Order: sequence, then structure tokens, then C-alpha cells
Amino acid sequence: PARVLRRLGLPGIAARLADDHVAVLLSLAPDQDARALTAHFATRLRAEPDASHTVVAAADARADWTDVPAGLREAQHVADAVADSATALDLPPVVRLRDIHLRGLVRLLRDDPHVQSFAERELDGLLRGPDQDLLPVLRTYLATGRNKSRTAQLHHVSRPALYRRLEAIQGLLGVDLDDFEQAASVHIALLAHDAQQG
Repeated sequence: PARVLRRLGLPGIAARLADDHVAVLLSLAPDQDARALTAHFATRLRAEPDASHTVVAAADARADWTDVPAGLREAQHVADAVADSATALDLPPVVRLRDIHLRGLVRLLRDDPHVQSFAERELDGLLRGPDQDLLPVLRTYLATGRNKSRTAQLHHVSRPALYRRLEAIQGLLGVDLDDFEQAASVHIALLAHDAQQG
């Protein structure tokens, strides 16, 4: 990121954080378009070798130096909320708090014992089941809005093979994933489970 900042002539600093995250702080004048410059930076960053799947999460611009730590925490929260399923989600070039919706809320509530209990209860049959390869399939299926074609493509399986896996998931969970409310409940439980694990 520091190299991209220099190439673009953007004033800012980049610092490596834990877990291969990098924080970038742009120092822009009030009359500069922070959103456009951030999007341009993200595009150029993804053009770098081995960076095409990089998630760029950003907070809204801060006008006061004392607000910078809150902005960094917001960007970290956004990055954490999408990190586990970024390849399955259709993300904008720069992901912001308004883009993470329910995923962000569940991540904030992940340590609540009621949320933990809910997740364990909803996913119990699958988490204790013999085939642990089904959990990633369920995750992708729900993250893509129950798009079977996209899920089969992302898991490199045929549609009939995917249907068999979905039937196995439904049997283990005792739900009908074609029912919106049941699918939503399982999706929330899975988001909570992933947030707790992450």
C-alpha cells in the first residue's frame, strides 16, 4: 500500500497490523474528494501482483485528528465483517459500514451469550454432523443470496452435486432453505458462528 500511495502521489501513511491487515491513513485537503481518491487507491492496489482479492474497507472521512482512532476502528470492523466470505460477496471497490448491513450488526453482538446460544442451537446438526465440508457450502449459498448457480461455480461442483449437498444440509438442520424465514434464521446463526470463530 505504501508503494501505491507514492505512485499516486497521495499523502498518507501505511502501517502493518496483526493478521496481515494494513491500515492506510490518507491526509487530504477539505476540498479533495475523499471517496473518489479512496476508490482510485483501491483500484490501483488491486492491480498489484497478488492483491486482486484484497478487501479495502474504509471509514467516512474525519475532519478532526481526535476522530481518527474511531475511524480506524470503524474500518477494521468493516474489514473483519466481510473477511470470511469476501469471495462469495459482491462487494463494492471500497467497503464501508453501510455496505455490511446485518453482517456488521451480528459481528458487534457476537460475544452476547444469547447470540452464541442461538447460533449453536440453529447450527447444531451441521456442526456435529459427519461432513464438515457442508458448512462452507451453506456459507456460500447464503452469502450469494441462495444463488445455486453461483454456489456450484464457486465450489467447482455440478448443479446436481450441489442439490445433494443442500438436501443433506437441510436434513441435518431440519429446515427448508427455500423458506425465507428459516433461511434467514440459519443465515443469522451462521454469521454469528463465523463472527465468534473469527
